[in-house]
Amino acid sequence: MISLDQPYLDQLKDVKIQPIFILGDHRSGTTLLYQTLASTQCFNVVKAYHIIKYNEILHNYHNNIEQKKLQELQAEFERLGICDREFDRVPVSPNLPEEYGFILRNTIDKLHISDESLPKFLEICRKVQSTSDLEKPLLLKNPWCYPYFLYIHQAIPNARFIFIHRNPINVINSKLKLIDQVLSGWNDYTGLVSKKYNKIFKNPVFRLMYRLMYFPRFNIGLNKVLQQAFDATSYYVNNIDDLPASTYISIRFEDLCESPETTLTQIFNFLNTTPVIPIDYPSLINKRPTTLIPTVAHNQKRITKRLAPYFKLQNYPG
Repeated sequence: MISLDQPYLDQLKDVKIQPIFILGDHRSGTTLLYQTLASTQCFNVVKAYHIIKYNEILHNYHNNIEQKKLQELQAEFERLGICDREFDRVPVSPNLPEEYGFILRNTIDKLHISDESLPKFLEICRKVQSTSDLEKPLLLKNPWCYPYFLYIHQAIPNARFIFIHRNPINVINSKLKLIDQVLSGWNDYTGLVSKKYNKIFKNPVFRLMYRLMYFPRFNIGLNKVLQQAFDATSYYVNNIDDLPASTYISIRFEDLCESPETTLTQIFNFLNTTPVIPIDYPSLINKRPTTLIPTVAHNQKRITKRLAPYFKLQNYPG
């Protein structure tokens, strides 16, 4: 695909970034935290617009047509009947804070930051930063980077990290339900932000393979998701002490839900910032009851045993 941004890329080399990473496993509350912090207007963020229009971000900005493109994208959402992401009911707009991992996967088929993907990641950051408020730090989210935080610290020494944790029983349950939902029926929003989703869903063989693998009542998907959880949580347990204490803060999703003002105040103090737009704490958390699917309910003891060091570190019952 021809990039309209190509003539402007040389201008990015001097753009400074101050990245703040929200890191946690998929379905651990990263989206809630990302949207909440973004709503304070203290940060620049990667948006749905940046993902869908990645190859024209700079072109649109420098030719003063960014607002026009945002309006066109909103009209496209409306034409497709897209109101929210469906699987988590998060309202959708071109300005929705989203994961930079979509851009990595769409452009170079990589999921996380590594030696190979670092140049593209820095390009993403500088594109967003240069077309936003240069005085604000860049707030980022991509769960795939959770078990790579030491590499990120080494590659980007001024990076800061906000870790969010959630009981793995609920994380695994939510992952399996989400995967089954997005593979059961076409999701227009996911189709716009993810080339991988298009490839899987629109190939009957691929889609059937993934559906069978992650069918909620089969243990195949559970085993795969449990292994992912083991790899990610083990990395955290084994490596967090090697990350300088001044570079990170760690919170739990459960504490964010129970005491949002206290938990978020800890984050603002760590970042040495004050919300520009006050947070409406009473309406922040929309609690929904958690119903475990049978395969997770029947394997709770197995999950807690496999992830015992993480359960202990985060004080989860097990």
